[in-house]
Amino acid sequence: MAPTREKALTERDFERLLIGARRIDDANQRLEAHAAILIGGRLGLRPGEVTHLSESWIDWQRQMIRIPEHHPCKKGRNGGLCGYCRQAVEQQQRHGSEDTIEELTAQYWQPKTAAAARSVPFHFSSRVRVALDLLVDEYSGWPYSFSTLQRRLNRALELAPNLEPETTSPHGLRATAASYHAGRGLDMAALRAMFGWEDLETARQYLNVDGAMTRRALSSIH
Repeated sequence: MAPTREKALTERDFERLLIGARRIDDANQRLEAHAAILIGGRLGLRPGEVTHLSESWIDWQRQMIRIPEHHPCKKGRNGGLCGYCRQAVEQQQRHGSEDTIEELTAQYWQPKTAAAARSVPFHFSSRVRVALDLLVDEYSGWPYSFSTLQRRLNRALELAPNLEPETTSPHGLRATAASYHAGRGLDMAALRAMFGWEDLETARQYLNVDGAMTRRALSSIH
């Protein structure tokens, strides 16, 4: 986990990345980059969750994204699996799965773990709400595969002031969200639930990063 956490952005760099997204000339690409950065960097969705995001996942009344246990992937060539899901199927095969290729294919898309099927609130951020609304209005969800997500992020990094191309990644945006919420005092159980981690140790590592726990403790007594 350490390499991913090292790509977590500070709040200042996160704003710089959003500036980069807003500098993209093409209006649709600008919308896509902006939404992907906010969904990853504030809600903490995994890249596979972002790329399979569907309007059917969104509960607008409760302002939550409900990540399901299964969502048929048709983002690849001729309506088949996208590259992200194909890699997951191949990985299962390499690890000795007894299921046939057809059975494995029928399982995707699915979250990384059982704990990853969860509800992620977005009521706390008007920017996220607007980005989701625009994305759904234009495409009914994320319209493309993982490779396009990566390209949109790379373009935003290229155009962002004072950021290097390798500053962050789709997984780094998830780490950015975890650091953001942990730094604001989201407790361990809530952090674990929001990010879909199976164990508490991952949440604990984010809570301890950069002295956030010590700072909150000092603030509470002084």
